[in-house]
Amino acid sequence: MDGLQEKRTQVVNFLMDLTEEEAKYKPDETKWSVLEIAEHLYLMEIVVHKQIHYAIDNLEAVEVSEKPINQTTDRSNKVEAPEALQPQGRFHSTEEALSALKESREGTLSILKQYDKQLLASRAIPHPAFGNMSGLQWIEFIGWHELRHLEQMKEITA
Repeated sequence: MDGLQEKRTQVVNFLMDLTEEEAKYKPDETKWSVLEIAEHLYLMEIVVHKQIHYAIDNLEAVEVSEKPINQTTDRSNKVEAPEALQPQGRFHSTEEALSALKESREGTLSILKQYDKQLLASRAIPHPAFGNMSGLQWIEFIGWHELRHLEQMKEITA
């Protein structure tokens, strides 16, 4: 996968360098804290797992064109997170966030071991901005999505 682990390492290293006060800080009531962003990343990865398993178990193979998911890091294009992916204040410390992110990543790596790339590439799963993406591209999207939010975390703590 296109740097999936390296992208996660950047997020983990950033979180590890924060004080708990910095991780909980919200610039205003309409913005997420770093811990809330970490929760969003966790929730998104878990939802991707569920979508991939569902698609493989229930959908027919189709051809899916590659999407320019590297554009995910362009934060000039705002995207509202679906309600299911909005943080609910689950994490109270960076330790909790890091533990959950480790758990969600283990699930992603398990999917990559369980299914071959051709099977993952043959299932279409809708994305709100890019349209249908393959399961394989969804996994790669996780890393780009994390880099997008890493920039948001950096802005909050600057």
